[in-house]
Amino acid sequence: MCATSARAADTLCDPSTTNCRTQLLTLIQQEQVGIDVGFWFMQDSRYMTEIVKRFQAGVPVRVLIDPRANASYPGNDQMIAGFQSAGIPLRKRTASGILHWKMMLFAGQNTVEFGSANYSPDAFVPAADYTNYVAETVYVTDDPAVVNSFKTKFDDSWTDTSSFANYANVGALTRTYPTYPIDSSLNFPPAQDYAARAIGRYNAETLQLDAIMFRITDQRHTNAIINAHNRGVPVRLIIENDEYRDPNYMWDPWNVDRLYAAGVPLRWRGHAGENHEKLVLL
Repeated sequence: MCATSARAADTLCDPSTTNCRTQLLTLIQQEQVGIDVGFWFMQDSRYMTEIVKRFQAGVPVRVLIDPRANASYPGNDQMIAGFQSAGIPLRKRTASGILHWKMMLFAGQNTVEFGSANYSPDAFVPAADYTNYVAETVYVTDDPAVVNSFKTKFDDSWTDTSSFANYANVGALTRTYPTYPIDSSLNFPPAQDYAARAIGRYNAETLQLDAIMFRITDQRHTNAIINAHNRGVPVRLIIENDEYRDPNYMWDPWNVDRLYAAGVPLRWRGHAGENHEKLVLL
C-alpha cells in the first residue's frame, strides 16, 4: 500500500464576519522550516512581530518589499525597519510598476496564503460583522501544485537582479527550492497578461458572468464584459464607491459609466469599510 500525505481543506476566508488574521498568525507561529513573504505594504505589526520571533528561533525568512509604498501607507516603513533591524534578508522591487504581492509561504507546512488583502489592521478582521469591514479574498492552500508554483516564482524574484535589488541583510542570491512547473490555473503578472487570459474566458462564457472589482482601469475587460452582455449572457458587477469618486483614478468611473450605459447591472458597497475584492466568477 502507498501512503500519501494528508491535505487540509483549502480555505477562502471571509473577513466580513471572520477573523482571518488568527489563521495567518497561527501559520507563522507554527512554521519550523522557512517563511517567504512578499507584500506591497504592511501596517499591522502583529505579522512583523511573529515573523521576527520565528527568525530569532532559527527559521529562515526572506522578505520581498517595495519601499515606494511608504509615501502612501503610513507605518509600512516601520514594518520594513523592524524586519531589517532583526537581521532578516530583504530585497526590494526597483522595476517600473509595483510589487503588488500579498503572500506568505510556509515551507514546512507546504502552505501558501495569498489574495487581495494587504497586511493592514483592518483587511483581515471586521470592525463589525457584515456592517463595517474590508471585503477581501484571503486564500490559504496546501495544494502542492499551487504551493510549488509560488516557491518557484518567489525564487525567481529573489534571484532577479534586473527587477529587484538588495535592501538589507542579503548574502548570496541563491534559490531555496527546486524549480517546479507553474500551475496552469495561476497567473503571475506582469510576466503574464492577466487581461488577455481573462478576456478569453469572458468571450467563451455562455451561462453567467459575475464580478466584484475594486477598480477598473483596463478597458479591455470593460469591452469584453459589454460584449458578453450584448450577446445575452447575464452579467452582474459590484464596484467600490470610493474608487468611482477618486480623482486620481479617472479611468475607473470612465469604465463604470460605460458599463452602466451599456445596461450592465451594477451595485456598489452598502456597508462601512471598503470593497477591495477582485473576483470574476464564470
